[in-house]
Amino acid sequence: MKKKLLFFAITCLIGSGIVSVSLNSAKSYPDGAPSSVAGAPNDNNKTCAKSGCHPGTATAIFDVITSDVPVTGYVPGDTYTITATVTDPALVKFGFEITPQSATGSLLGTMALSDAVKTKFTSSSNKYITHTTNGTSFPDHTGTWSFNWTAPAAGTGDVTFYGAFDFSNNNGGTSGDVTYSSTLTIPEAFGVGINEVVEINSLTVFPNPATDHVIITYYLKQQQPVTISLYDIAGKRISQLTNETQQAGTYNISYPLDKIESGLYVVRLETGKQSFSRKVVKL
Repeated sequence: MKKKLLFFAITCLIGSGIVSVSLNSAKSYPDGAPSSVAGAPNDNNKTCAKSGCHPGTATAIFDVITSDVPVTGYVPGDTYTITATVTDPALVKFGFEITPQSATGSLLGTMALSDAVKTKFTSSSNKYITHTTNGTSFPDHTGTWSFNWTAPAAGTGDVTFYGAFDFSNNNGGTSGDVTYSSTLTIPEAFGVGINEVVEINSLTVFPNPATDHVIITYYLKQQQPVTISLYDIAGKRISQLTNETQQAGTYNISYPLDKIESGLYVVRLETGKQSFSRKVVKL
């Protein structure tokens, strides 16, 4: 069973390469980022913006990491295809670093290269995957990278993928580059037999694009706490629509958009163990 996760993942990309700054010296990394800058908690949430490569701080963004893994979760031992995609109509330089690990720093599952031309591991531990020199230039303004991930043993529980993202303006320096961070948490599938019918949570937003309102529809397979929020594309919460425990069933929520500006937003539904995000365009 193949799955796909979409990521935006960037490293300290400057001009034609990657630069790490330590004390008063600068060291170039044109062939991939150094380890431990994906924003994982055991790495002190360090990203390029926090390691000295770029000014400022990393901005959290949502819905840059998506997956077709069923909401029932990953199957231990199955191999999934992970794909990172970044797009900016004004930029042609991108890079990435991704790691799936626990809060204590343990690598969860096993990553394997599927495209050695564009991707590589930062070290022999295969804990962080990044781009190669050939995997940084994208004249069509869209960068894509893929690798394989084999899910960990049964009983591992939720797996979080951490990514740090830098959009480079390719001016030969750090000025003008923007760093982002994002995560995706995938639950483990528990207790699903071959002949069982699995009722799953879902989330749809209609119409999309929208002008004055949207209808948010979702299904709960069991009673659970539900939080629904609206975020702008930079990760700032605009409003909280719902925050309560709800019974199993189908729900329809009408949310007015007349008081927000035109642009791209994210509707995010969070339950006890899962989260779902959908982009919505306000015209």
